[in-house]
Amino acid sequence: MSFQPQPVYGPPGYYAAPPAPPRPRTLGAVSMGIALGVFVLSVVASVYIGMTAGPLTHSIASSSAGGSSHLSSAQLAAFAPIGIVTTAQMIFGTVLGILALVLGIVAVATKRGRAFGVVGIAVATAAPVLSFIVYTATIAASVPHA
Repeated sequence: MSFQPQPVYGPPGYYAAPPAPPRPRTLGAVSMGIALGVFVLSVVASVYIGMTAGPLTHSIASSSAGGSSHLSSAQLAAFAPIGIVTTAQMIFGTVLGILALVLGIVAVATKRGRAFGVVGIAVATAAPVLSFIVYTATIAASVPHA
């Protein structure tokens, strides 16, 4: 038997995994876009509702019964668009605002547009608060003074 020298192997090589390809930032950008859209539309709706409802609230509050029976048909007809815009603002603002929050959280957690996701989360969170402030300010400004 002849002795054959065995090849010398070094210690097992540890190699760095290839770098992961960069993830697209579209999820965070979508979150930010939805949140900014909801913010702008919500503020516009709040201004419309406040400026339209302000004079009507004064007429209803000044009546002795406190009801809407003494209002003219034109004033009563003005309530329909207010109700439609308010309902649309609440439903679509809530659904799209929650969607923007969820997409923003996922974007931040999975590093798919983290900066955009943070902006989307912040704007979607601030939109209802600022919308209510705008509504309150415009309705207070549009109420006719006695």
